[in-house]
Amino acid sequence: MYPKRIPKHLIFDPQPKRKSKAWIWWLIGIAITAVISVFSVDALATPYNDNHAGELKLTSESGLKLPSLHLETTVKTDINGLVVTTEYIQRFKNDSDEWVEGVYVFPLPDMAAVRHMEMRVGERRIIGEIKERHKAERLYKKARAEGKRAAITTQQRDNLFTQKVANIAPHQEIEVRLSFIDTATYQAGVFEWRLPTTLTPRYIPGISQPPEDESESTTNAVTTNAFGWASATDQVPDAPFITPAMTPPPEYGLKNPLRLTVSLQSGMELASIEGLYHDLDVNKNDDHYTITFQHDVVEMDRDVALQWTPVVSAQPRAAVFQQQLEGDTYAMVMMVPPNAPVVHALPKDIIFVIDTSGSMQGNSIIQAKSSLLLAIKQLSPDDRFNVIAFNDHFSVFNDRTVPASDELKHIATQWVSALDADGGTEMYPALQEAYNQLADPERLQQVVFITDGAIGNEEMLFELITAPGHNARLFTVGIGSAPNAYFMAKAAQLGRGSYELIGYRDDVRGKMSRLFNKLNHVAATNITIDWPEDVEPYPSQSADLFHSEALLAFAKLSAPLQHLPISGNTAQQAWQTTITANDAASTSGIGSLWARYKVAEIEDQARRGNIPQQDVRDAVLDVALTHSLLTRFTAFIAVDETPVRPQYLPLFGEGVTNVMPHGSAQQRMQFANTATSATLSMWLGIWGCVALFILHINRIRVK
Repeated sequence: MYPKRIPKHLIFDPQPKRKSKAWIWWLIGIAITAVISVFSVDALATPYNDNHAGELKLTSESGLKLPSLHLETTVKTDINGLVVTTEYIQRFKNDSDEWVEGVYVFPLPDMAAVRHMEMRVGERRIIGEIKERHKAERLYKKARAEGKRAAITTQQRDNLFTQKVANIAPHQEIEVRLSFIDTATYQAGVFEWRLPTTLTPRYIPGISQPPEDESESTTNAVTTNAFGWASATDQVPDAPFITPAMTPPPEYGLKNPLRLTVSLQSGMELASIEGLYHDLDVNKNDDHYTITFQHDVVEMDRDVALQWTPVVSAQPRAAVFQQQLEGDTYAMVMMVPPNAPVVHALPKDIIFVIDTSGSMQGNSIIQAKSSLLLAIKQLSPDDRFNVIAFNDHFSVFNDRTVPASDELKHIATQWVSALDADGGTEMYPALQEAYNQLADPERLQQVVFITDGAIGNEEMLFELITAPGHNARLFTVGIGSAPNAYFMAKAAQLGRGSYELIGYRDDVRGKMSRLFNKLNHVAATNITIDWPEDVEPYPSQSADLFHSEALLAFAKLSAPLQHLPISGNTAQQAWQTTITANDAASTSGIGSLWARYKVAEIEDQARRGNIPQQDVRDAVLDVALTHSLLTRFTAFIAVDETPVRPQYLPLFGEGVTNVMPHGSAQQRMQFANTATSATLSMWLGIWGCVALFILHINRIRVK
């Protein structure tokens, strides 16, 4: 009898181990983390909606987007010698069926004296009044809640303003008009006037702060939607007001059209008139020129830069403009000191600081690197130099300044050529490092700062520049089609240097050559203007002048100016001259310009610690309210006292988008720390992956 065979199902495990599928769980976890991370990054990359430039995007209760088309911006400018008077007109039409409030942020020249505002609705003209800012804002909110048409204009920076217009009726067109006074600049035999039309998105550093409560007392009027893509931070408390949504330029047509008419009376024979970044039509009638865009309207994606050059025999050496106003005389003086040739450039220690942040992507980084490479090439063997590049962090070519030998210049050229643009814009540590490396008082100390100035914490940089012991001269080079000219000019002024703006690559060689002429010598020092008695001049102390620059000064006098002695020193000798003012041109607007420069002087004195910060507000208000001047402490408010919106109808609002500067890349916006849920979402994704792993392990143990 044979032994019984053991069935196979009893020999083998009836429940064999299954093939491990742990890799599936890991794959799911990684996928979840990746998806959440992508959305987190996207929150940073696209913090604004898909609004087009120049459009109000309104949201109804149903969530439907209601477009309100921005028709156009019209600029009418009169240039009389150096004085520039501009009427700035923006027209909007509400194409929706809702009552709306429009909010838009826009740039103007950084030293513009904004002195008038009005709102037009059909045949009605509502003239703006100048008031303390907090009072004007209360009046505006009250009028908005009561259904009254109202407009308020406020200043966020010297070159950045906000306009709000409340209770625009369905299918209604409105018009907001601003009037401002500005000056043309004169350098190296060329006059120039610039009008910014858009802005480069600004980097917002710091820790996010909780938003202020702006709740209204009425349930039918709602607060304007937050139009800034950044929240307030400890370093930039007004971040929501300086970060309007941006949109790329359209492939076809115009999103934010600009129309320009310039009337130019130079008072001298001109050799040329040209637009640096736009094609122009120029019509001459005697000594009067009318200038328009060749294509009638253009996109608001770059600065308007108009230049005119006198013939050689008509090159000015001095000009005086005066205005009689309420018993006082206001004078503006331009003086071109003699430029002595450079006999021998003094040996210098020079540090180049170059911005490689995300806002420099596109043409800007190409222009910046080209400028820096040309600057390194022009260094003399007696110079010492270094290069600092910065974005979120800074990196240095060397840990100290090195001799400008051919070998080291070649190595530095390769180092600069490898730089790329990405990341944030942490200027402060890089500039601090530059000042730390320049500590030899026996040599000429200079810093050349190459950037688009796209930051929101300008005041922190100004404090650094004016800090004790920072004696190096600071020269700034503004890069791009829409640089922050306010930062570039003010930083150079506080750093006792000068600045250049480079809009296109074709500008690089000429502008950098002009900059090196300034770096190599000061044209005039110890400048003294012998004003008559009973005078209030601004700036109170004339700065040194560099090669080919002009002196510009303003004064309030008790009587018209007859003659004005001016003296100073050049590299070779002392010089002096007397300007005869008998034939001084009578020009309106000088009083407003004087007031604008007085406000700037008050702010600068406070930065240097000569005026207590708590006294600045009262000092500025005294000037601004007397001269009807828009400042950070004042605002223009216009209210139509007749209510037009029924109280039972809601009010909707949204910000207006600006067009990205020409040639720039649509980079990610930099939020403050904890400004969005992106970081939280990232950690949720990571912890989700960890949780899946733990569940998987527990499942194995149970089995």
